[in-house]
Amino acid sequence: MSKHSSLIGGSTAERFVNCPGSWAANMALPPSADVSSEYALEGSAMHAVMDRLMRNRQIGALAQAKPEHWLGSKFIDRDLTQAHIDEMIAPALEQLAELEKIYGGGFKVLGVETRVEFPDVPLAYGTTDLLLGNGTHVVMVDYKFGQGVGVKALYTDEQGERLNAQLCFYLAGALHSCKRLFKGSPKMVIAVVQPRAEEPLTHTVVTKRDIKWFVEDVQNAVAAALDRNPPLQRGSWCRWCPAKISCPKWTGPLLQLADLKLIPRTEVVTKGPSPYGTYLAKAKALVDILAVYTKEVNEQLHAFLEDGGEVPGWKLKAKAKMRQWIDEDEVDKELSKLGFKRWDIWDEKLVTFAKADAAAERLGVKIPDHLRVAPPTNETTVTTSDDPAPAIDRATAIEQFRASIPLLKGTSNA
Repeated sequence: MSKHSSLIGGSTAERFVNCPGSWAANMALPPSADVSSEYALEGSAMHAVMDRLMRNRQIGALAQAKPEHWLGSKFIDRDLTQAHIDEMIAPALEQLAELEKIYGGGFKVLGVETRVEFPDVPLAYGTTDLLLGNGTHVVMVDYKFGQGVGVKALYTDEQGERLNAQLCFYLAGALHSCKRLFKGSPKMVIAVVQPRAEEPLTHTVVTKRDIKWFVEDVQNAVAAALDRNPPLQRGSWCRWCPAKISCPKWTGPLLQLADLKLIPRTEVVTKGPSPYGTYLAKAKALVDILAVYTKEVNEQLHAFLEDGGEVPGWKLKAKAKMRQWIDEDEVDKELSKLGFKRWDIWDEKLVTFAKADAAAERLGVKIPDHLRVAPPTNETTVTTSDDPAPAIDRATAIEQFRASIPLLKGTSNA
């Protein structure tokens, strides 16, 4: 049985609410084989490890609630290795412990891989990763084991704060399906544990009013999606939408770009509005959309070919991989025989900011600001007019470059 709804689920909730027409657009796509990527399979395996650890914690089998107990055991399609534990499982458990400490400690495992149904929407269900409770709080935890795009429980941007729609979907389902867990009206918390992200732990308190409004938004979106002409809306929620390559909100700009006539730069540069400046603004907006569209087409092309489809003029080939050293001890031994010195073989460098920040948090200290400064630059970059960063001209950029050089050297002009 599928863990997610074919109508709406946690992973599609944000897109569904903001673009009700996306459901019909995706349903109209031809079926494709369900082929998981290596990253998805790795994430599923690590989820399975955490699930087993939490189930053993739930029944009080504390000796088996440690990852080392399962070292070498198979999870999904792979054996659990020490590298898995060091890079993902152990950091996830550390962040989980920190999360529990923040909200008072004394938590018990209330549910692992709990199937929940969304209220008053047929065929809308999903699965929560972990539910914890301590009498005053119920914490819903979602694991993310990717190291690409960071996922947060709460996002803050120029439009304000917005809750993670996927976690709101699961929490609304839990409130509806597991009412006994919320007796006494405990405070509710949603949290994302993503050990390989820049922010490995994010969390926020969610009110019943927040969930009530979210449920209403979903219900209204479902009604709109099932209407004769469901609305389409382009936005950040389109990122993983398979129907994007045929969506008029994305293909329309292609036609506009084709009709856009190139205007040569013949005028003198001025600070006021000009035909050439207006042309650049329109062209920039269109090519930015085209870049995203191009990426999506390439990904869909690759997936279609891997599923066994045929695309005229295109085929699959083996992906070239960068060479890497074999066993380190063997390399050290062989290169030493050739006359390599120690410093010719081994190279050391400072750790990343993220690793240093994690160590500082563990030690309860603060890294002095003067140890990290932005490298001096006399370059500029283009951004939108509503960007809060101050505008800068070329002359100012050069002056800032000159002033910042002493800072990087650890000296001052005084």
